[in-house]
Amino acid sequence: MSLPYFTSTRQGKIAFATVIALTLLNSGVSVAFSYVGRDFYSALSSKDPEQFNEMLLKFSAALTLGVPVSVFYRYQREKLSLEWREWMTTRVLDLYFSNGVYYGVERGGMVDNPDQRIAEDVKSFTAFSLTLFITAVTSVIDLASFSAILYSIKPSLFLDIFAYALFGTVSTSYIGRRLGGLNFEQLKKEADFRYALVRVRENAEGIAFYEGEDTEGGEVGERLGRVVENTGDVIKAQRNLEFFTTAYRYLIQVLPVSVVAPLFFAGTIPLGVVTQSTSAFNHILSDLSVIVNQFESLSLFSAGIGRLKEFLDEVQRQDGERDGVGILQLANATTAAATTTDAGGKSHQPQQGRINLHTDQSIANDPTSILEFSNVTVSTPDLQRTLVTSLDLVVPPLSHLLIVGNSGAGKSSLLRCVAGLWTSGDGTITRPPNGDCFFLPQKPYCPLGNLREQVLYPSFTNATDEEVLDILAKVDLKSLASRVGKGDEHLGLQTTLDWSNTLSLGEQQRLSFARLLMNKPKIAILDEATSALDVNSEKIMYEAVGKVPGITYVSVGHRPSLVEYHDVKLRLMGEGDWQVERRGEVEKSGGTWGMNP
Repeated sequence: MSLPYFTSTRQGKIAFATVIALTLLNSGVSVAFSYVGRDFYSALSSKDPEQFNEMLLKFSAALTLGVPVSVFYRYQREKLSLEWREWMTTRVLDLYFSNGVYYGVERGGMVDNPDQRIAEDVKSFTAFSLTLFITAVTSVIDLASFSAILYSIKPSLFLDIFAYALFGTVSTSYIGRRLGGLNFEQLKKEADFRYALVRVRENAEGIAFYEGEDTEGGEVGERLGRVVENTGDVIKAQRNLEFFTTAYRYLIQVLPVSVVAPLFFAGTIPLGVVTQSTSAFNHILSDLSVIVNQFESLSLFSAGIGRLKEFLDEVQRQDGERDGVGILQLANATTAAATTTDAGGKSHQPQQGRINLHTDQSIANDPTSILEFSNVTVSTPDLQRTLVTSLDLVVPPLSHLLIVGNSGAGKSSLLRCVAGLWTSGDGTITRPPNGDCFFLPQKPYCPLGNLREQVLYPSFTNATDEEVLDILAKVDLKSLASRVGKGDEHLGLQTTLDWSNTLSLGEQQRLSFARLLMNKPKIAILDEATSALDVNSEKIMYEAVGKVPGITYVSVGHRPSLVEYHDVKLRLMGEGDWQVERRGEVEKSGGTWGMNP
């Protein structure tokens, strides 16, 4: 996860080299101040005013040169961390949104709270990874520099420090061994608690209608209880660890002094050497005690890495092509020799045991067919049920197909296969590319943005205010722009609201029809797209769709009123059976069937 940014981008290489150079300079500043400080205290100890004043000047000069190095060193580290986070988050989002991966991750339910893993785990990974690496580099440099200083003062002190650091590292690792698992669970439980609160906010009206406050409050309370319980375990483990680490840190304040004190009392070394030995000892011990000093941070970091890796593994599994090594470098990769294309525009070889979606531009202009099902069998993702068996169907241009059947028969599932969201089953579905194919789900999605963007979503084509207002009028939303703009239609188009909570479900469904009219696709797929509308509004929507030049539409619905807007029914009968009905006539299941324009 770390290498791609620093090996495949020029910006990363330059920033990394700059940080390494400043790290070396900063370590040099530390060594220089060690010698300046030594001579400063030696002059003070010898009560030599002239030498003391000279050391003050040298200290001022070192300060003038050293401060900018230290400041820019810290600044460049933070800047590199921010740039790395931006790059990695962008790459992860590219992976997440490519080829419907986000849908597969959510549907599969194998990883919880992907939003947290992208927003928080990537942030902590980049920030702490860089800190850890710089700490390691600094430790190596300090170890080499200050070991020579310490060894020159007293060789036995140099050997004692290694033994002390080894004892501290082993003891800390043993005492704090539970923290890694506890921190992993803490991240998960915190995310689950936050998710429950978000669910309440998003479904406030439904909860209020059901008067489900007690139930929802109980669920949120249970999740809070799990957070509190796990947090209690974490702080107990930290308490046990800090008994040792606190004593460890206090002891190093006197240990080096106690070792060299006999030499100072004997007059062998001046006071400045004592302070230098203490400084060198602390530097080396800090270098050798990274695990001791940062064990709690390391355990939390380890938990974050585990969650991030788990998420990227699931992204890779859903994508189905990347080889795992350098996954972040292959964000835009496709298979060159592929012969079919899925809903995300991604090519792949046809496979047995899955529905192959073939999006073909030529079919959009084919006079005989605009949507084809070739021996299509649809199964549930867990492969426990077969919903449709061996469907052969050709839908010619300008035809209108209604898919009906009992709940659970597979109507919406078949549309998911047409969209490329489901692949469980067998056979091939051929349709126009996404630009010529438009889907209207039962529950429309309202993105963040103003009213104009709601109408233009997802293509955001250029359109004048008058064109947008005309489209809204055609779907019986003529007053919406004026209403949200407080009398000013043009202001209303630029108004940004939480549209999912501002508009009723019926208004949202009419808004989705406005998008269809704006995009003018060759074929429209409607999944109970008028379920929240009255019969008259439903008629207005379908009459408006019928006026789109050259459009073919396929609908799923239960209402008898839908029949008059369609030429033919495809009835799904359950257990994989199906039949085609036209004007009261029924064709037997199986075989290829085509409708005349």
